[in-house]
Amino acid sequence: MNLVRLGINSINKVYLKEFSRSYKVLAIESSCDDACITLMDRYSKKEPPRIIDELKDTLDSSGVGGVVPAAAAKHNSRSISELANRAIVRNGWNTETTKPDLICATRGPGMTSSLVAGYQLGLGLSIAWQIPIVGVNHMLGHLMMARMASNGKYPSYPFLSILVSGGHTVCVLSRSLLDHEILVDTVDIAAGDALDKCGRELGFHGNMIGKEMDTFLRQHSEERGKPPLLDIREPMKNQAHRKNVLKYSFASFISQVRRSIDKKYNNVVPSDSKIIARMAYQVEEAIFQHIITKIKLAIKERNLFIDNFVCAGGVGSNLTLRKMLEDQLRPLDIMNFYYPDPKYCTDNSTMIGWAGIELFERGLTTDISTAVVRKWPIDRILDLYGWHRNDYC
Repeated sequence: MNLVRLGINSINKVYLKEFSRSYKVLAIESSCDDACITLMDRYSKKEPPRIIDELKDTLDSSGVGGVVPAAAAKHNSRSISELANRAIVRNGWNTETTKPDLICATRGPGMTSSLVAGYQLGLGLSIAWQIPIVGVNHMLGHLMMARMASNGKYPSYPFLSILVSGGHTVCVLSRSLLDHEILVDTVDIAAGDALDKCGRELGFHGNMIGKEMDTFLRQHSEERGKPPLLDIREPMKNQAHRKNVLKYSFASFISQVRRSIDKKYNNVVPSDSKIIARMAYQVEEAIFQHIITKIKLAIKERNLFIDNFVCAGGVGSNLTLRKMLEDQLRPLDIMNFYYPDPKYCTDNSTMIGWAGIELFERGLTTDISTAVVRKWPIDRILDLYGWHRNDYC
């Protein structure tokens, strides 16, 4: 193993110089229940990379009420290699002269067994092809994705962001690619998880309940703004024993919705679609307002003067959230808002490829002796073992 590792490390230095002009990337994402592969051509440093191919296979968990880790791991283990092989072969990247030059694979955070499926594939191909690998932080992938369209020019640093999904909800201040500070984190579950579970209480079903609820609401826009039907109060507000707490708490929204339905409708969800729409609007807006309240508090408490704001993650594609953010943050002199393309808001390998490119072009690669990590805070990117610095840029 040591001999192989030495070989890869010496190859890193040679390849980094060779790739200073153009190179091809195989990107891999498997942190939860999605197996994803992207082929990218970094043909010029002056333009965004070309997306050659994108493949994604998502586990259907609609019948079991959420993602089951063992089932997700089995799904990713079966799917990721097949997807990689299909993409590589059909695009002719399977010869010595056409193979990828760099691998970017999610190393964490995420569900350990799911992560292993993709990261071990990446390590194996790195050894077999004798090419470098970059182990990418999943949250960094979400955060950086808004920069790909401008080839990393915008948003410029520093910028503020909200990364909001089914697994994470965190407000981050980014000063550079490798310098991130968590301003607000959650004490319990993520906003996306709360949306899904509240939606289930309202009678919604499916694999991505929050998204399905949002689609339903677009068909009932006339119900927006009508008097509330549920008794929902924002958590973590100032009280005598606590003030200005920079923490999110989303779990209480679920119990509040459940109690309201029990009290007002005798624990039976009404069949009237208009009533369901009014309740769903109220749930969405209450959860989103909690997110924004804490962002505004963080800006005030830290006396921040920031021009640029990024909203990313699966819930980040929600148009109601985007409008509420802009309406309430523009008066605080945040004028530039950046959002990834909606298809890149949910978990995907293209964001892993782009974040890996940004890391690679700053001289960072990952040792092949590394392993996945379940927890890897975005404010500790370089604290994880296994990084190699290569001064080639």
